[in-house]
Amino acid sequence: MTSLCLVDFGITGIFIAVSGRIEVVLADLVANLCILGVLNLAVAFWLFRPVHGFLTEKGDSGAARRRIRRLPVLSSVWAAAVTLIYCAVAFSLGVFMPQNSLPESLPRELVLLAMLWFGFVYAVYYSFYIYFLVSDYAASLKRYAFETRQLIVPPSGGRIAHKLLIVFFVLAVVPNLLIILDLTAFRDLRAAQGLGITQTILLDLLASLFAIGVSFYFVARSLLRPVRRLMAAVGELKHGNLDVYSPVTADDEIGVLTESFNDMVGGLRERAAIREAFGKYVPERVAADIISGRSAQEPTLATATVLYADIEGFTSLVEDLPPGRVLQILNEYFTSVIAPISREGGVVTQFQGDALLVTFNVPQPAEDHADRAVRAALAIQEVLRSRRFAGVTIRSRIGINSGELVAGSVGSGDRLIYTVHGDVVNVAARLEQLNKEHGTRVLLSSNTTRRLKGTYPLRPVGRLSVRGKSQPVQVFELSVQESVRTGSGSSDLAR
Repeated sequence: MTSLCLVDFGITGIFIAVSGRIEVVLADLVANLCILGVLNLAVAFWLFRPVHGFLTEKGDSGAARRRIRRLPVLSSVWAAAVTLIYCAVAFSLGVFMPQNSLPESLPRELVLLAMLWFGFVYAVYYSFYIYFLVSDYAASLKRYAFETRQLIVPPSGGRIAHKLLIVFFVLAVVPNLLIILDLTAFRDLRAAQGLGITQTILLDLLASLFAIGVSFYFVARSLLRPVRRLMAAVGELKHGNLDVYSPVTADDEIGVLTESFNDMVGGLRERAAIREAFGKYVPERVAADIISGRSAQEPTLATATVLYADIEGFTSLVEDLPPGRVLQILNEYFTSVIAPISREGGVVTQFQGDALLVTFNVPQPAEDHADRAVRAALAIQEVLRSRRFAGVTIRSRIGINSGELVAGSVGSGDRLIYTVHGDVVNVAARLEQLNKEHGTRVLLSSNTTRRLKGTYPLRPVGRLSVRGKSQPVQVFELSVQESVRTGSGSSDLAR
């Protein structure tokens, strides 16, 4: 606020330079420093006192929030008041109008009116400058208060239209009125100040341009900086940063928009956290549909491939182990085998003890679902051959079948689970069990092999009786010892 001293040095300095009245420099300097300097500084300390107290942990956050919110207006009102005091003192000291030079025919009322007008112009320019200067400072203060003390100052209900109206009045209306009145009603007064018509116009233009130019820098900053900060935050969000936060620094519609942006990001962050937690208990695609409001609970008829995997001899493997060790084995096993399943787009719809029920093409679509299931089975077997789980070697049996199934949520009330139903699921589970009888690791039905687009190491096992099926099922073994070969055509054996 004490920068008013410098602004006045410029404006009053222009008047002194144009009028040639160098002798009033000392008087103006005294009035400037005493009123716009010392008095202004004392009031500035009082205005900032609640904020300073809060930032130094000695004050109340509510008082600091209210003062920061009202700081531009209070500072602007005080700037107008202190400017009027300064003008009154400057007039009395003869800075603007030496008393012995007034024409005797000039009405005293006109002189008084002119003094009031010039004081008004000074007050308008100075309060305009201070309002946008302090608005810019208050924006930085809000940001600093949030970063250091987590203080949030909500918008005060200001309007951009009102600010633009003030800018228009000061930048367009006041300078024109100043020139018009100086060339008409106050022409004799300007002559008494030693100013001709050309000098008067020059003075008004230079003083107005100086005041407006100095102010416009802070006008632009106070109006544009919050927009730039919000745009930067939007850019961060666009790149997936849900931890972004844009401090509310404007007291107008931009502040309201920033507040809404932060609320929106908070909602996205909460939904992401819910989705992440929810996705641990239901398939991620299903969790996303439920959270987004889409009905993932409605039954869906789809053609899909089902992979059923079970640990061989798990009961005898862990019968002498403590429960904690059993859970450790299962967690390491599931973590390892779910990784290749996820890479192939498979979705684990059920955990059944040590068994997994995995679907391809539902709820996550994949046209080559049969190939994905086969590649996942091969990757699972490779993982099991290459490592141990909590010090234990595990072997797994897998059954794969394709066909139509129904996917959806089942349960009652608020207790629901997402699962798949149909003969295709039952056959996949039966194929997994048939591995035990035939000494194999992975068995596929002909329903799956007919849909394969790549070439895989398949060996026909024959038409086998499957519990629950009246007709035998053509079954193929997927050799897990041979390397996987991919191609554009289907294997003859697969056919």
